[in-house]
Amino acid sequence: MNRILFRADGNAQIGLGHVMRCLALADMLTGEFSMRFSIVEPTSEVSALIENAGLSVNPLPLSTQQADFLDQIQSDDIVVLDGYAFDESFQKAVQSRAKKLVFIDDLVAGHQVADVVINHAGGVATTDYDASSDTQFCLGPHYALLRPEFLQPEGFGEAPTAGPIFVSLGGADPQNTSLTVLEAIQQVDVTLPVHIVLGPFHPNRQAIEDARNKLPNLTILQNLSAPQMVSELQQCSLAITACSTISYEVCAINRPLIAIVTADNQARLAQFLSEEKLALSVNFPTLLTRMKPVLALDQLLKFAIQSFQFSPENTVETLANQRRFFDGRSPERFRTLFRQLSA
Repeated sequence: MNRILFRADGNAQIGLGHVMRCLALADMLTGEFSMRFSIVEPTSEVSALIENAGLSVNPLPLSTQQADFLDQIQSDDIVVLDGYAFDESFQKAVQSRAKKLVFIDDLVAGHQVADVVINHAGGVATTDYDASSDTQFCLGPHYALLRPEFLQPEGFGEAPTAGPIFVSLGGADPQNTSLTVLEAIQQVDVTLPVHIVLGPFHPNRQAIEDARNKLPNLTILQNLSAPQMVSELQQCSLAITACSTISYEVCAINRPLIAIVTADNQARLAQFLSEEKLALSVNFPTLLTRMKPVLALDQLLKFAIQSFQFSPENTVETLANQRRFFDGRSPERFRTLFRQLSA
């Protein structure tokens, strides 16, 4: 059986975005490839996440991570890299040992020598890249790195008008933006039902628990499986998420979305969501704009939620735009790609 070796990291500092994209790709390729995962000093939670996806875990020591990883590569491996430390020289070192190299990117920076570059952010073109002439590109939401449960070409049905508000700010949420979102909802209507999903590295669950004192219809969830996440999104009337993979999951299930930039690397995806009107609102805090906003984030979110409530025509347009970009056929495209790479 053909072999794939994934290399990405995830922890409380950087979140789980890189790991989750790799696991989504692995899930699409299950049954056709033997797959394993190399990661620096994984926590027990992250190791369990990878192993539950059917991949073996190769821990790497922090001090010698690059050399140790290169030693793990076998000549018939297709290597998949996802991370910001894998520059041109490292890619060349991997290429010299592997059968093929695939690089999952979201920065569009540096010179790329990988055989394939995957970037599922919208609004990106091959001309944006400085890359080798023979590099193949898989760009945009038609190559969305989402778990198969989120990809149904036949769709997920209409959004319920009276469903709860779904909230998820990623695996780490170091600034506890989740709490700010809850404060904004409270300012709109304290009786609104809210389902919030916390990642495994959330810094202050107790603060979220305490929010129940002001939001009596708050349900707190954590570490949901893909089917459980799909179920939560299907039943929601509105989703408020980070401008990360979770925002694409919302678009794929076709639900009204308010998106928040929580990290610099979300800028391009946020711009795409905004320009193509895939979200009702995309909020850029000071982290990205480098300017002091006129209104605090909770106030911006309050007005965005109220706009959703009182401008149904905007919701109709947003949902139609989401359907244009997310057709549910990523697995077919990736299986074809990796079959070609392994030939």
